[in-house]
Amino acid sequence: MTCRFSLPGSLRIVISRSQRLDLGQTQDQRTVAGNPYLASQLDSIYYQFSGATQAVLLLPKALTSMLSHGRTSASQWLRSWLLITGLPLVTHIQLVAAQTAVSTLFVPDTNTIISVNLVPDSEDINFYVSTPDWYQYTAIGFGASMPNALMLVMYASGDRKGVTVSPRIATGNMEPVWSPSVELTLHSSTIDEYSDMVVNGTCHRCRPLIKQIDSASPMMFAVGPSLDLSSDEPDARIRRHIAYGQFTMDLVRATGPGGIGSGFSGNASSGATLAADGLRQDSNKAATAHGILYAIVALAVAPFDSLVAGALGSRWAWLHGVTASVYLAFVFGALVPGVLVSREHVATRQFRTGHQVIGLLTIVAMTLMFVWGLSLSWIKGSAKKRGQEPPESTRLLGVTHRWICRVIWVLLLVNVGL
Repeated sequence: MTCRFSLPGSLRIVISRSQRLDLGQTQDQRTVAGNPYLASQLDSIYYQFSGATQAVLLLPKALTSMLSHGRTSASQWLRSWLLITGLPLVTHIQLVAAQTAVSTLFVPDTNTIISVNLVPDSEDINFYVSTPDWYQYTAIGFGASMPNALMLVMYASGDRKGVTVSPRIATGNMEPVWSPSVELTLHSSTIDEYSDMVVNGTCHRCRPLIKQIDSASPMMFAVGPSLDLSSDEPDARIRRHIAYGQFTMDLVRATGPGGIGSGFSGNASSGATLAADGLRQDSNKAATAHGILYAIVALAVAPFDSLVAGALGSRWAWLHGVTASVYLAFVFGALVPGVLVSREHVATRQFRTGHQVIGLLTIVAMTLMFVWGLSLSWIKGSAKKRGQEPPESTRLLGVTHRWICRVIWVLLLVNVGL
């Protein structure tokens, strides 16, 4: 809320609806220093401003009207004058004092507003965030880096009418984990007509979790990919961010009474500075490499190896050995970035998802089949050198080898879509 007045001739007072109602419950009952006409003038110029209900009182006009009607004695005029001059001054001082105890960051690239207020003589942190809901989530963090940092992750609620705020602790550069010990109170949360998630809340006893509280406290924020997420669960799974940034915020300036009112808006930062490199686009190179290598294996290398084994394996067994070696190399090449990606997310760190289980089973089976194939080739080669026919059992082993490899290929194709 902003309270401004200027002199001369255009004195304005901005007060809240609650302050306005202190003048009385009805116009007939409302009086100002014994002059109901002034009260009527004050009431007539009430209107809504900046999305928050406020009253703008044009005092010179009202005062002139009051005097022109000749309804005011000297004592009444003096009381009215004191009220007119004293009320805006006191109100202005009180509101500006509360206003200055807030530091705000505006991120133009994401149209995101982040405001913070620290309650004096308390461990609570008040926060206000406005951010578009086309991101899967928006997160703000207290600290210069993710490891052990407190993060507030915001995403649409299950009915997409409100906002879910999840307090999480990051153990590294990976998906932060919900911390049920951190208590939050949401004073308001909504998705407005502009498709912005707007939330106003308090993080109780959170100041001890902030490592640095000074005039340039390091903080960070991130936005998720353009994927739908509507959940009331505080531990909902989120994907890796597509953009992130760092900034400093004056938490000394942000310490004071008043909290953060609703209806905050603006397009400029106050008490906060975005890092010089601004908003940084993020890319998951490990996930990209894993997907490309896996697709090459399933759609090209595996069928080519099967073709070589079926058409040329009996004549040029060494060629099948080469293609099988390339096949296995691509599989392990896809495994390494896959493991790295799995470590980034809570749901995949235990390697229990369907994609991971099938992937690991196929890798184990492929390794066994590779050794199996080498053993069959060595047995047949040894018998040929001795001028003998391979043992009868090698035929059954060969058929089993071929069918298991075909099943592995099918599993690879299925796993691409998981």
